[in-house]
Amino acid sequence: MKKLQMKQLGFPFLLCSSLLISACDNSKNSMAENDKIQPEDKVMQELITEPVKAFEKTPNDQHDIALLTDFDQRFTQMSDDMEDELSKMREAGSLTNEFAHQRKRDNIQSALNMLKELDLKTAQGRYIQGLIAEYWQIQAKLYHENKEPKAETKKSEDQDKGLGEFLHAQEQLEHWQSQYPEMTQSESTKSAP
Repeated sequence: MKKLQMKQLGFPFLLCSSLLISACDNSKNSMAENDKIQPEDKVMQELITEPVKAFEKTPNDQHDIALLTDFDQRFTQMSDDMEDELSKMREAGSLTNEFAHQRKRDNIQSALNMLKELDLKTAQGRYIQGLIAEYWQIQAKLYHENKEPKAETKKSEDQDKGLGEFLHAQEQLEHWQSQYPEMTQSESTKSAP
């Protein structure tokens, strides 16, 4: 009779034990999966930007907005020209990895040089300048560390570092520009034929 009771108790005990062990094992697996952040999630984390900071208006605001806007336009044009040049060379079959790598390094250094040359007079202007410079310094460091041109073809997660600050700088500048609608109107009148 005791053997029968032991068997009756043993089976539920064995069943509960195996369920408990598998549940613990599954929780370890799910915790391990949660600990592993996917590359896409890291990119999304980098894209999270801070809220726009409030700065008091100053008499030099328009001067700094004009300089930062001019920098953005000139650098964008220069980058577009570089990408066009690289695309044409790629299509013609004359583009080497070394040349593309060097051109991109030069472009990053140009951004840093152009930023240093800006004579900004306001705290908000220097704040935006600092955010943009920080992003380009990270990129310069990556290109300096990856001297092997083939290393850049493999997208590094580090390339996204600082992107949130860069986007925040753009949002900050747009917010600042929106406080001076007369500048936007005068800019459009200048560009109209």
